[in-house]
Amino acid sequence: MTPASARAWRLATLWAVGVVLATALLAMTGVVPGEALVRAAVRGASSREIRSLARTVRPLGTWWGIAPGVLLLLAVSRHARRRWWLWGLALVVAPLAGEALQELVGRHRPRGPALGFPSGHATAVAAFAVAILYLVGRSGLGPLLRRVIGFAVVAMTLAIGISRMVLDAHWTLDVVAGFALGAAGSAAAAWWDAAHPLEPSTRAPGARAP
Repeated sequence: MTPASARAWRLATLWAVGVVLATALLAMTGVVPGEALVRAAVRGASSREIRSLARTVRPLGTWWGIAPGVLLLLAVSRHARRRWWLWGLALVVAPLAGEALQELVGRHRPRGPALGFPSGHATAVAAFAVAILYLVGRSGLGPLLRRVIGFAVVAMTLAIGISRMVLDAHWTLDVVAGFALGAAGSAAAAWWDAAHPLEPSTRAPGARAP
């Protein structure tokens, strides 16, 4: 992986962290103007079938959905296996940081007393999605298959984020901040990985040189 790639992932990390900080400051003021309108629009457009679908995809944003994906990733990606600790750390630290941020910001969900900023589902699935996008780019897969996988993980991420609003579990800013926090965690891991290429002697046979 070239120094330019490491710089690109560093920039992505800093942008994502910036979004987290900006949204946290906004969330500390309460419900931001426009969030109530978005909530009403989403709820108004949600049919019984859409709410049922939202409940169906909800587990994909928890460890029930992400853990099998991680195991599959480790099975098919040599690079993920060689630095399994790095990706495991990113996928664990981002949600933990989200829980700490919930206590710090102290903003409640649309309904009930539970804290909701940022969305834990959005954080977890975004961390997983960014890790997938990076590792797929490091694989020997063809361009078409990489695009298909990229489209699938982005679609899954957006679906889970929207489902949290459809189910009235989070405000819009909760989901945006969750996406940014999860992305920041895995982008930081990608930044470190790109900046520390594996030595030739540690590369698996047939693996592409960094």
